[in-house]
Amino acid sequence: MLRNDADVSDRQNKIVNTLKKAVIILIAVTLAMLSISKLTPVTVDPDAHKHSVQRIDDEIESVLKLTAGAAGASAVISLLPGDQCTPIAEQFAELGKYFLIVLSALYLEKYLVTMMGYVSFAVILPLALVLLGCGIAAGRDKMRAFSYKLLITAVALYLMIPLSVKASEVIYLNYETSIEATLDTVNEISIDDNVDEGVVDRFLSWIENAAVSIVDYLTGLLSDFIDAVAVMLVTSCLIPILVILAFVWIFKVLYRTDLTEPLKIGIKTE
Repeated sequence: MLRNDADVSDRQNKIVNTLKKAVIILIAVTLAMLSISKLTPVTVDPDAHKHSVQRIDDEIESVLKLTAGAAGASAVISLLPGDQCTPIAEQFAELGKYFLIVLSALYLEKYLVTMMGYVSFAVILPLALVLLGCGIAAGRDKMRAFSYKLLITAVALYLMIPLSVKASEVIYLNYETSIEATLDTVNEISIDDNVDEGVVDRFLSWIENAAVSIVDYLTGLLSDFIDAVAVMLVTSCLIPILVILAFVWIFKVLYRTDLTEPLKIGIKTE
């Protein structure tokens, strides 16, 4: 009789444990589906990253204006009488490839803002939740530890690009005045006009109004453009790379850390 009662109790315990495991896995799968169906549309919506997208768009607009300004200045300078300004015109033409690098980095950053939301909340987070549920249900501490690492990775990846944009913005604002001054000069040169003798005459008249020699004026203008290129290379290329490298280092430390011991206290299943 006692043996029968013990068998019944064991069977009941097994049934209860099985139900617990099923409920845990069901909750994990439900949360994973909610992440895909509810969180992902929100995180990939450009309105959720309005500030970051607007900041990148402003920088793209500035780069396009500077690119057009450098190309137009090169064309106008090449028409000036004499050959003393030809090297300066060539330097203006060379700036185009650096602006192209900056522009490519900005567009990539803009696309990654929303793409990281999809990767984080439609792929990594659901996988982490499913692994967490299975780890808790099966009593696998290593699986649970790995799932927590994936959870942290999902959140970190989602925040990586906005943090990069914010860091770039802080540096960009310190040099915004000089870049705006360069853009004002670009507007004065009327780069959008056809390059003809009229444009050259107006260009020479602006130089005369500046009360400096042609070479000094053009050298100063080239220096302003180079400063703008340097600032944008730092804010649009170097800072994002450094932020990504910092996150890579954090991920390496995270995945080398053994979280098994702290997780041994938890839900125990048989």
